[in-house]
Amino acid sequence: MPLTAQHWDMAVRIDARMKRLAELGLIEVEILPEMEEYLPDFYQLMTTATSTEMDTLCEKYAGFFRFAKMLETLASGIASGKIKVPDEKTGNKEHKIAATIDLRVCQLEAQGITGGALLEQMVGNILDLQWLWSTVSDEKLMSLCREYPALYRYGMLMEDAAEAESKKAKTSYGHLPPLPDSVKATVSQLLTDGATIERGLQTIIDEQGQRDMWLEIEIMDSHHEHWVAQFAGLANLLLTAHVSSETRVMIMRIFEPMAQRINALHIQVFTK
Repeated sequence: MPLTAQHWDMAVRIDARMKRLAELGLIEVEILPEMEEYLPDFYQLMTTATSTEMDTLCEKYAGFFRFAKMLETLASGIASGKIKVPDEKTGNKEHKIAATIDLRVCQLEAQGITGGALLEQMVGNILDLQWLWSTVSDEKLMSLCREYPALYRYGMLMEDAAEAESKKAKTSYGHLPPLPDSVKATVSQLLTDGATIERGLQTIIDEQGQRDMWLEIEIMDSHHEHWVAQFAGLANLLLTAHVSSETRVMIMRIFEPMAQRINALHIQVFTK
């Protein structure tokens, strides 16, 4: 039977949402949770439209096609066992954040990186740590710290650093004006995505040879390409937004070492 008005409407809604998420600069692993409410529509399309009709929708709507390919890749990975389905606990935001911070701290400590040097390389995780410290209850936070000891070590390092900074007559950054919202969003995204890439590339390096990493490599390569493009436009964005020269220098002191680390890790992965 031909595509109905309902079929077209569901495809249009999925396409519009995907395009909106793409405009925000989200990558596949971040898009999937945001598209959860659209899964019933997609399933209905899959079960009531023919493959030819699905191809028609994919040809007409680029966002819909991208979502279909993401789900196809996910289903293939799960079926082959290359992707493990998380249990309910690991699906919680606080557990995801705690687990990712814990993993990255352990990765760095395994390389002998501790103290201030560790804080420098964990800069991309600051926003997630702040979210945990300010949002999760004290009881829940204590439970997370017991479950993820490296999270606790990182949190204590951050608190010690913040206390030392507060004792200075003049802080390094307290006198600087806040960033414009447009710049703040990009900086936050670069920090979060950078942390994801560093952690993901290091995981690939650590586990290559132990199991098939094709999916992780493909995803991280896409993330890397997107992040490099965003970072390349950062300096011009700061200038256009009339951010002070002192603030621009401070921001680039954060991101230039991160870019160097990401590039070095990326080279390691693809050299292997």
